[in-house]
Amino acid sequence: MSTGWGEPRIVRARGDVAVWDVGAGDPVLVLHGFPDCPQGMRPLVERLLAAGFRCLVPSLPGYDPSGPVDDYRTAAVARDMVAVLDAHGFDACPVVGHDWGGCVALDLGADHPERVGRVVSLAIPHPDGFAARRMDLQEQKTAAYAWILAYSGAAARLAADPVWLDQIQAEWSPGLEREAWDAVKDVLARPGVGEAVHRWYRDDFEASGGTGDVRVPTLMLHGTDDGCIRPACFRGFAGRFPAGLDLEERPGVGHWLHVEDPDGVADRIVAFLRTR
Repeated sequence: MSTGWGEPRIVRARGDVAVWDVGAGDPVLVLHGFPDCPQGMRPLVERLLAAGFRCLVPSLPGYDPSGPVDDYRTAAVARDMVAVLDAHGFDACPVVGHDWGGCVALDLGADHPERVGRVVSLAIPHPDGFAARRMDLQEQKTAAYAWILAYSGAAARLAADPVWLDQIQAEWSPGLEREAWDAVKDVLARPGVGEAVHRWYRDDFEASGGTGDVRVPTLMLHGTDDGCIRPACFRGFAGRFPAGLDLEERPGVGHWLHVEDPDGVADRIVAFLRTR
């Protein structure tokens, strides 16, 4: 995968984690989701670089060139990201995560608050918010993809199917055109990645317990047109953020809000990261 950021550093955690380290200045850990890859975070990363930040951009475990692991629960992946910070010599580093990367970011804020300081979650609520899906028929329909990826025998094949991925993008962010979409499809089509995607969903569904209180200031942004996670999932959980939650709904954008409105989203993130 060509990111334009040079060769990644391989950090040894539970498995090999490929990390692109770009820019200079205060560090920010930037985590992608599904279906995505580090190159898909480029619109946000480039704006963070322009604002004077240094970005650590890993491929999440199981997404080539990072290696597979035996446990894809987000709390376990959060520990891998602590290993990334250790390898780069950072005692603390704020984290920005989208989709599954947002879930990992929230676990970092809950389990390792002293290592991140601040959390930005894009298009992902506190996991307690997903309970709304069990109470609403439309939410159950929206969430059907997750059950398919977790438990269908065809999950690994679907995760790499370009037609299905196009359908997912059209439903989650209607009208979005992504320069990096071919790169995302390339990563997901590589051997073992589809199985890793399946395991991310299955391991999370079968996990005992869940994300606790997020103990650092948190910015949570989501789009009104997100066809993956509806606005109701974000509401009513401020008590899970005792250090403060800034929850903002962005009009006219979908699941990939940082790609659809890169300037607006990046400006809001930069302002939040610079708040003292």
